[in-house]
Amino acid sequence: MHAHRIRWAVAGCVAVVVGVSVVRAGQQTPSDPRERSVAISAIGPGDKPVTDLKISDVTVREDNREREVRRIAPAPPPTHVALLADDSQSAKDAVQFLRTSLNGFIKRMLSGEQAPQIGFWTFGERPTRRADFSPNSAQVERAIERTFALQGSGSYLLEAIDEVCKDLRKRKAERPVIVAFVDERGPEFSNLLHTNVAETLKNAGASLWTITMQARNQNMGVPELRERAMVLGDVTGWSGGGNTTVLTPQALDGAFASVADQILGRLAVTYVRPEALVPPEKIEVTVKRPDVKLRVTRWAGR
Repeated sequence: MHAHRIRWAVAGCVAVVVGVSVVRAGQQTPSDPRERSVAISAIGPGDKPVTDLKISDVTVREDNREREVRRIAPAPPPTHVALLADDSQSAKDAVQFLRTSLNGFIKRMLSGEQAPQIGFWTFGERPTRRADFSPNSAQVERAIERTFALQGSGSYLLEAIDEVCKDLRKRKAERPVIVAFVDERGPEFSNLLHTNVAETLKNAGASLWTITMQARNQNMGVPELRERAMVLGDVTGWSGGGNTTVLTPQALDGAFASVADQILGRLAVTYVRPEALVPPEKIEVTVKRPDVKLRVTRWAGR
């Protein structure tokens, strides 16, 4: 079982408003220089990716001006996937299930023709790189098998995201994705604000997807827990990703499989932007099918 914290607006249509820069979604340079592409995750019942959207299903507006949608096609897969795992003390009963789920996720991500480079970090006690980015998953899998919960440690999720984003930016990663397992039952010790995390994700052009072991009661009066909750509940959506909550470690496998399918099922919506001296400030993507929900990154272009 798992539920989702993403807030959806489904009332005849779904609108997502995002900030605009030049949006390429990893596409090749178009023949028409006025064309722009925005990557979307279209999610249907059961959180299954919807891949049959038609041009007539989607409306794109920039600064409230409707644009011509020319085509919808599968988006290119990620070039880099950073896996982050909570190995703090609170995750002790989840680690065994987490190892299996992470390895299953890797196999899914490598199943396509364009396999991404995958890296692995843990963030109990402090953010630690366990395996560098590589198209060869063997070193990542070995690092995952050596993962254990650290006695007396707490989570540094926000700092881990910040460090990974800086690494991705140095590499000039084109289509990076960060997927993190977080155990909310333990404390958070990062000193960063959720706005810091949002900015570093924006700079890296990365989407953040999280699978969260939900805590029954959290003291939102603790600043670090409040900032972590805002990253999980808000920043994931701003980046074009999402947060999936699970109630038991046994649900991790299904949650990771669902996230992998949603990432691999993303679509690129290509539209025309008339030439203008001043670029638009916002883009609004609307889907007319009431059974479809959208996830759209604010930072589709850099």
